[in-house]
Formats: sequence, C-alpha cells, structure tokens
Amino acid sequence: MVGELLKELLAFTARLKGRSSVNVNDEVSKASAIGLATKYFNSVRPSVRQTLGDSYDPTNLDAGWQDLVRLAHGNNARSTYLKLLKGLAAALKDANVSALSRAAERRGSATSPSDLTAAETQLLETLEALLPTAAASYRQGLLDLGSEQRLSYRGTASEFREALRETLDHLAPDSDVAKQTGFKYEDGQTRPTMKQKTRFVLTSRGRSKTQAAVTEKAIAVVEGLTGEVVRATYDRASLATHLETTRAEVQRIKRYVDTVLFDLLEIPEAGHIMPRE
Repeated sequence: MVGELLKELLAFTARLKGRSSVNVNDEVSKASAIGLATKYFNSVRPSVRQTLGDSYDPTNLDAGWQDLVRLAHGNNARSTYLKLLKGLAAALKDANVSALSRAAERRGSATSPSDLTAAETQLLETLEALLPTAAASYRQGLLDLGSEQRLSYRGTASEFREALRETLDHLAPDSDVAKQTGFKYEDGQTRPTMKQKTRFVLTSRGRSKTQAAVTEKAIAVVEGLTGEVVRATYDRASLATHLETTRAEVQRIKRYVDTVLFDLLEIPEAGHIMPRE
C-alpha cells in the first residue's frame, strides 16, 4: 500500500517537473495533490501504524501531507511543491522499508543484509537508488519466498514481475519506444511490450540483435511462468504439493528476473549466468 502511494507520488512529481509554469494554478494538479494526501491519511497511515505500532512516529510525515493540502488550496510556486514532494517521497520510502521489515519479523522471516546474497544486495541497493517502488516489489518477493507460512505464491510471482516492469518503464518510456523508426505494436497490444522495451534499451547501448535476443528470451520466460503461477488453481493432489511446486516456479522466475535486471541496470557481478531452459 505504501509502495502504491509512493509510485503515484513520483508520477505526480514527474508531471510537475515537466511544466514550465512558475506556479501551480490548474485545478487538476490541485485535485491530484489533495487526492494523494487523502489516500495517505485514510489508507496508508492506518496501515503503517498497524504494522509498526508505537515504534512509528508519523508526526513529521503527517505535517508534510498537511502542507501539501495547504499548497493545493492556493496558487503556490511549483518549486515549493517539488521541494515538499521530494521530502514526502523520501519519508514514504523509509516507512515502506520499515513496514516490510516489521512484517517479515512477524512472519519469522530474516531481513538483515547478511541474509541476502551478494547479488540480491546489489540489486536492492541499485533499485533503491533508482526506483524505490521497484525495490519494494523485489524485497517483498524475497520476504514471501523466505516465509514458511505462505498459502499462495501468486502475489510473489507478480511482485518480481512488477519490479522488472517498473524498471523497463523507467529505462524505456512508452513514447520513446513507440517513436522508433519502423516500430509496430505487437498483435493485440496498445503499448510496447516488455520484450520491445528490452530491445530498445539494449540496442540503444550498441548491443547486437543476437545479444539482445538472449535477454528477450529471459523476459518471455518470466512472462510465461508468471502467467502460469497467477492462473494456477488448487486442483493438484494436495495443497502441500501445489505450494512446493509453485514456490519452485517462483524461484525460477526470480532467477530470470535477477539476470535481466543485472543486464538492464548494467551492474557488474562476476559469475552471474543466464539460467538455462
């Protein structure tokens, strides 16, 4: 829930950054600001307080959201908005990390850096700096896989896919991909696919079609496996067998997601090899 609000906040910030006006005077932007604050107070704040308990003091974050509502009730400088939004995004990021960690503790799942592999640590650190919401999805996937009390791994598969999708959307915006010479939407699609976005990123870095095809194949595997897990039903011999099988499938998805993210984010990691099919 915190991650969703953070994503919306960052999108709102990006829209304001794209403006040239000195003040924010339009009613659409003001309504968006008030809507974000309303979502924080009505949904996100109670959820975070419930998760973190008395150890969490929301005073500063509350004040920031109240200031955003005050700005929206007047015609105020765009620079003032952007400064406030930057602080709110940083505070939400911290709250999200704390909430995920506390939730993991309650499930008996380890969350300390020493419990992650070197590759996972590198990915999380890079995503945290670039895309906090993608990092949150990836971390949630790790927490789910580490839990011994999961009854379904559908959400886990989707978390890893979401981390990959957000990374691709950041590196290859739809508009940039679509305006390439000779670009065509795939059948039944109204926006570039993850495969097309991957090709855009890698070819823009001078990769050959053959080199890009390897990563594109991994994307296709992630899409296919995620769909299978999400569509899975409990019609196997036993629940235990089903969970054991789907957990293995999600671990396989994660291996491919890791490989693609290392490639897209250009993270040097010795010995990181594309999984075999």
